[in-house]
Amino acid sequence: MPSKHPRIAVTADPELGEALARVRAATGTHEPDATLLRRLAVEGAEAEIEAGRSRRAAAESLFEAMDSDHFDLDLAAIDLLNAPPS
Repeated sequence: MPSKHPRIAVTADPELGEALARVRAATGTHEPDATLLRRLAVEGAEAEIEAGRSRRAAAESLFEAMDSDHFDLDLAAIDLLNAPPS
């Protein structure tokens, strides 16, 4: 279908084909590849932005808890857990 917007070339490699097939199997959609890919890109961008907001909010909550002295963090115990096996 003609469009006034520029097109973006995407290589239809096996990985992309498998990803689209997984989405179709999970959702039952029958959208053409280009339509499905566009929708996933737009929705994926929103999901990624929201995930970033959630990560920042989680980090801020963690820092607030650490600053409020209600957070007991045993750094020595964490170091032991992260140490390579002896």
